[in-house]
Order: sequence, then structure tokens, then C-alpha cells
Amino acid sequence: MKKFFIQPKDGSRSSNAQAGFAMLFTVVIISIILALALGIADVTFKQTILSELARDSQLAFYQADSGVECGLYYDLSVGQFPPKTQVTTVPNQITCGNNTASFVPLQSNTDYFVYAEDVGNQKNPCFVITFDKTNYPTKSSVSTRGYSTCASNTKQVERALNVTY
Repeated sequence: MKKFFIQPKDGSRSSNAQAGFAMLFTVVIISIILALALGIADVTFKQTILSELARDSQLAFYQADSGVECGLYYDLSVGQFPPKTQVTTVPNQITCGNNTASFVPLQSNTDYFVYAEDVGNQKNPCFVITFDKTNYPTKSSVSTRGYSTCASNTKQVERALNVTY
């Protein structure tokens, strides 16, 4: 097969090879720009996940902290959690700010009281307070576990605090 060249008016010869090089050069430049854009999108996606995790971690910690403060208030100031030798009644629920925590009798006995926050929406943060009077009078403890969301899933973040006194 014979190659035909278009002869410009000035007499110089032009070939299709130069047009092919321009197409290759364009594809290479577009590929580089696409690779950079995908790299930036990947970094942005990972940063978004990390920032959500940090937010949920802070939320869970604040829930645990408020639970400890509430537990210490009810134990030390109000005196509602005496040792087992002095137990007459255990409160059915305690109120911490706008949150109410109810007694969980299946996980409790006279030395060990567990309260779980009542939440209507499982997507809301919550906490569980545990009062331990096993070694009273030498020591008592209030432990809390704060959750970023009450629904148990892979994105749930839990933080725990324990105060021994």
C-alpha cells in the first residue's frame, strides 16, 4: 500500500506521524491529571473518615465523663449507693442532667449496680454507669462506658472511665 502525503502550498512535506504524536502527548497529560485527581480524592476521603472517628471519639468520651460525674454525685453527695450491709433499696433510675439511666437488674447484685441510659433513638449517644461496692469501706468505684451511638455497629465508638475512691 502506498502512502500519500498532502503537499502544502509552500512545498514542504507533512506527515500523519506528527498528528499521532500530539494525540499520544494529550493522552499522557490527561492520564497524569486523572491520577493526581484520584490521589487527592483518596486522601480527602480518608481524612473525612478520620475526622468522623475523632468526632465520635470525643462524643463517647464526653458521655463517659458525664456518667462518672453523675455516678459520683449520686454515690457521694446523695448517698443512694451504700455497701451491701446497708442496702435497703436501690433506686430504679437516676437522672443526669436531661438524661435518665435505669437500673439493669440482670447485671446487678447488692455489691454491683449497673445503670444504662434510656434512649429513644438508638442513633443518639448514651452511657452505662457501674457502681462497685465489693471492697467497701476500703474502696469503691464508679465506672462508665460512653458510646457515640447506642446502636451496636462497626462505627460505634466506646470510651470508658473508672474512678476508684
